Amino acid sequence: MSLSDVLARVEADTEKSLEILKEYCRFPSISAHKRAQPETAAFVRRILQENGFEAREYPTEGGPPVVFAELRVGERKPTLLMYQHYDVQPVDPLDEWKRDPFDPVVQEGKFYARGCGDTKGNFVAQLLAVQAWQRVAGAPPINLKFVVEGEEEVGSPHFGPFVEANKGILKADGATIEGGDHLHDGTPKIELGCKGTMYVDMICRTAKVDQHSSYATIAPNPAWRLIHALSTLRDRNGRVTIPGWLEDARRPTAREIRYLKASGFRGQALKEFWGASELLGGDNDYELLRRLLYWPTCTICGFISGYTGEGSKTVNPAVARAKVDFRLVPNMKSDKQFAKLMEHLRSKGFGDIEVLPTDSLEGSSISMTARVVKAAIKGAVDAYGREPEVWPWSAGASANGFFNEVVGVPSISGPGVSYDGSNYHAPNENIRIPDFIGGAKHMAAMFAHM
Repeated sequence: MSLSDVLARVEADTEKSLEILKEYCRFPSISAHKRAQPETAAFVRRILQENGFEAREYPTEGGPPVVFAELRVGERKPTLLMYQHYDVQPVDPLDEWKRDPFDPVVQEGKFYARGCGDTKGNFVAQLLAVQAWQRVAGAPPINLKFVVEGEEEVGSPHFGPFVEANKGILKADGATIEGGDHLHDGTPKIELGCKGTMYVDMICRTAKVDQHSSYATIAPNPAWRLIHALSTLRDRNGRVTIPGWLEDARRPTAREIRYLKASGFRGQALKEFWGASELLGGDNDYELLRRLLYWPTCTICGFISGYTGEGSKTVNPAVARAKVDFRLVPNMKSDKQFAKLMEHLRSKGFGDIEVLPTDSLEGSSISMTARVVKAAIKGAVDAYGREPEVWPWSAGASANGFFNEVVGVPSISGPGVSYDGSNYHAPNENIRIPDFIGGAKHMAAMFAHM
């Protein structure tokens, strides 16, 4: 038996795994809507049990179950923990999907379905890696654990208490969080942490009831007032303008700068995937990547006020609401940043606007010298014939902080199955079949180097 036999087995069994992924993606497990969570958790538990894991569901108070599973092969063997989530994002705007988001299809070398890239495809690819070792060698070369939650897409509100109560079973020599992705040219990517997130609802009410729009000369308009407040948070170039916002943010090291300058990241590819007319920051790939990783964000994710139906209604609304997502660089803590946001709004005369924190995850990052990082780099060489792209952290938010800081398990994002055109959180989410195969091979090879 050799590692090449295991990698060949991964490729031979890909079609079977894609059928499992189709079954998994048919569950409309939208956590924002609390849909299909118990049955999706039961599916995850069953599929793990069928593949030799001891698996159980842990109930959470007021939330969906967390699935934990373990496969032990030896007391002296290292242990790798794989974190995933079975929930997905809402599918709106539905009219922009070219196919049913919960009826998976494979077309022209791509797999389309909500959740296939974020992050059900990663779970199935990891399972494929396990199966390949079992079929070639009888068992993986290391101990494995899975923990799969159902609320990552809404900030994991019940996962934190689960982690605090179950630190013992989550101990491992390293962890992978969700999955990494690939650059447009197929280069695999691993990330040594993630940004944090702070999501808030901002509500401005200026009257008890709507008024006829003819009174707009004297009646306050909450939409305009909220727009004016929002315009103080960020400038037109994307820089957050709240005083002191960056004072705790981690700065890039000289080593990280060298990695960024050698990166294969191409902003033009993203511009084409998105159909965007321009990218904030210009066309220099290094500067774009530096912004992507080291800048925090302030994003208006949604804005609602007044009448938005067919035809016209001449109304001056009484209330306006905005959903705002702040991405935070590691070392920026959400409670401290929230206090800065509130002080800023008060200082600008917008203390009347109600700000409700809804979701938050803390950012976190680890050193390149960690065992799990070295294993992922060596595994990429076996699977792809080249080292992966290594980023200090992901531009997105995930559960790295729970494992790095609460449990004490160094964690990375990757190996993974998506790519920079996967459209996760957007219509027509997809993964490329070669990336799915590559991600499964990468994970299988990583097992050998832990």
